[in-house]
Amino acid sequence: MDAIDRTLLELLQDNADRPAKALAEHVGLSASAVERRIARLKRDGIIERTVAVVSPKAVGQALTILVELEIQNEHRHSIEQFQRWIDKAPEVQSCFYVTGDMDFVLIVTVRDLDAYNAFIARMMEDQQGLVRKYKSLITLKTVKHGLTVFLDEGGD
Repeated sequence: MDAIDRTLLELLQDNADRPAKALAEHVGLSASAVERRIARLKRDGIIERTVAVVSPKAVGQALTILVELEIQNEHRHSIEQFQRWIDKAPEVQSCFYVTGDMDFVLIVTVRDLDAYNAFIARMMEDQQGLVRKYKSLITLKTVKHGLTVFLDEGGD
């Protein structure tokens, strides 16, 4: 990955709808050369996917809750079972397997507290005996929300 790739990635992270011609003008290449580079970045797994970032509030999911979870045991089977369940839970925007006192941190978006309580009840029922404890952190305000990955010179 060179400086041009990094510039393209920064531009695409800001606006993935930007046409190849506009990207080409910015980096000093032809549109077809830019398209080839983007195809390579996708093929190499550097660009995982292109998505639309939807405002949760705009679609009625006004509440974002961070959930710290501890599972009963960290056997591989238990972790995989929980991960499969989380992968199918539409309320879970992100899930991180972490070190420390808790095992997982979830970012959950829901309509309101009733919807969150229904999510927790479903999780506790479906994962009966697997979740030891959880802690909910209700967000008051989003200070920064992004998907941009910092690209430094050491990323080669």
